Amino acid sequence: MAPAAHVGKALPMPMIARLQGATIVCPPDPIMAAFFGRLGGVIEVEDQSEFDALSVVTATYASYFKYLDTIHTWVRGQSVPGEKARDYITSIYKALANAPDTAPDEDFMHLAQDYATRGGINEQVLRELTERGTFEAFAESLNRVHQRITGE
Repeated sequence: MAPAAHVGKALPMPMIARLQGATIVCPPDPIMAAFFGRLGGVIEVEDQSEFDALSVVTATYASYFKYLDTIHTWVRGQSVPGEKARDYITSIYKALANAPDTAPDEDFMHLAQDYATRGGINEQVLRELTERGTFEAFAESLNRVHQRITGE
């Protein structure tokens, strides 16, 4: 568009249609921030490298739902009706999504440690997934997505 006085990027996700989630904006721009702020929130980033790194987060949605589906399938396999299992899983994960707000100065590993009661079942699943290299494989996928986004 000519004459363009200012060019910026934004990455709105489908959940803003329900006024949820934040849109990343680069570079910071008060007009874009005001617009996207009304649609669920905005996170302004200083440069393209921050924008690209945060863009990788959007590649994890399907995996998140596959994780929940794995839990759901397992619970249903224990003769729990599908709707009841789905309602419980949804309720628990909605609550977990709010957990970072309870400790805003802590990182996610702090929360993992808080929820991994020593000798408990959360500690067991975390340990077993870690031993199998699940999180390392996930980090490798994130690196490959980042390379795809940046063209490197």
